[in-house]
Amino acid sequence: MLDLETLISYSKNLQVLYVEDNPDTREMTLIILEDFFDNVITACDGVDGLEKFQHNNIDLIISDINMPNMDGMSMIKEIKAIEQDIPVLIFSAYNDAKHFIDAIKIGIDGYLIKPLDLEQFQQSLYKCISNLQIKREHQEYQKQLENKVQEQLEGLRYKDKLLLEQSKHAAMGEMIDIIAHQWKQPLNSIVMHASLIESSLDTLDPQTYKQEFQECYENLNNQVDTLLTTLDEFRGFFRPTNNLNEVSLQTIINSTLVLLKDELIKHQIELTYQCETGLNLHVNANDIKQLLINIITNAKEEMVKNNLPLEQRKINIHCYKKENEIIMEIKDSGNGIPENIIDNIFQMNFTTKEENGGTGIGLYMCSLICEKYGATIEAYNDNGAVFKITFKEI
Repeated sequence: MLDLETLISYSKNLQVLYVEDNPDTREMTLIILEDFFDNVITACDGVDGLEKFQHNNIDLIISDINMPNMDGMSMIKEIKAIEQDIPVLIFSAYNDAKHFIDAIKIGIDGYLIKPLDLEQFQQSLYKCISNLQIKREHQEYQKQLENKVQEQLEGLRYKDKLLLEQSKHAAMGEMIDIIAHQWKQPLNSIVMHASLIESSLDTLDPQTYKQEFQECYENLNNQVDTLLTTLDEFRGFFRPTNNLNEVSLQTIINSTLVLLKDELIKHQIELTYQCETGLNLHVNANDIKQLLINIITNAKEEMVKNNLPLEQRKINIHCYKKENEIIMEIKDSGNGIPENIIDNIFQMNFTTKEENGGTGIGLYMCSLICEKYGATIEAYNDNGAVFKITFKEI
């Protein structure tokens, strides 16, 4: 056991609640307690003790048993219901088995007999202080552990954010190539119709060929509208935003198809979709576009890599509601996902396309996007690969 001086050095900083109904006993005992504790709060009965416990940061309770209004045992039961681990010393003139058993049942740390025996009090106090030190060390360790976990989580979130940016930058390179390809046809059409109008101005009567000129004008407008629509979609996709809005799932799909249209045409892939009306998500629309682009691009690359016959290159998106969930299934007509890797495809840096510069980020980002919105994503084979994303209905 610690020597008296060391024991007092540990106990001085504790805040103690001392509950005793007899004023003379309370005053005499308080003189002794103040040698051990700098902060002693006194109460005259169980009701007073409970109230003072609730309004103060108490480290240790020393209490009499028999008191008016509320006895010591009843008060301690109430306090233990609030703070189970609070150390308690009972101070009583009675030494009988019933009180001992009751004290054990409610978790008393020491049973002191009046008049106060200093050696017995020191032994009980040493036990309480030891338990408090263990508790505080455990709390400090737990706090440090929580801080480390929080640091690790923040580090992982930062890495995930970098991966998302890397994924978007990779998509940006592909998209710029698509833009150039997608604009070539309308620009050629504009140049052709402009040249036609210019060459006709000197040789043709505008009144006679008014309808032909009107058709050229409308065609030019349509081509310009196509360019502007494409530009708006790409600008919206690459514009950084964290805003969450209620968005129609059908609108998100249509917008995504504008971004991918030319790439799908280029590889002669037929994409169809069926989407029930009224399916809305509370999301950042660009996140869901990114998810769709990653999955559709993977399907396209697999069908092209495996030289799938052109007439068999199909992708279908099916969106429907089931109970309180909104489900989106993306199914392709390719060769499916090999069973030996299907459980690993959502892991970071997992790729089967190393020779083509695959990074293993795309499907991992899909899983992160789903996690962000409390959704789930799974993959399975059904005459081709199927990706099933399940959102909770808003």
